[in-house]
Amino acid sequence: MLCHVITQHQRQWHKFLPLTIWALREVPNSTTGVSPYMLVYGHTPTGPLAVLKESWAGQRDIPPNLEKHVEEYLCDLRSKLETAANFAEQHAKHAQTDYVAHYNIRP
Repeated sequence: MLCHVITQHQRQWHKFLPLTIWALREVPNSTTGVSPYMLVYGHTPTGPLAVLKESWAGQRDIPPNLEKHVEEYLCDLRSKLETAANFAEQHAKHAQTDYVAHYNIRP
């Protein structure tokens, strides 16, 4: 996954690294069925969308000293999530073709 991020965003790959690492830690392992985050901390991770929902619902306070304005941050987050969703869709299509090719092999 990291190789694809680096090749797609050559000089700005470091900006996508936190989301890539988060995706690797949050996705359940195919063998164990549990995410690495869950194995380490014992509960499901709180992703960026959950934090956003909690702040909108008034369950979490937004600190007053943010580096970016909320609108700018949300636009940036949306573009990064769209990029991650496109990559996941491409990866899922590739994995599905591999599964089909493997399944259709008759002994």
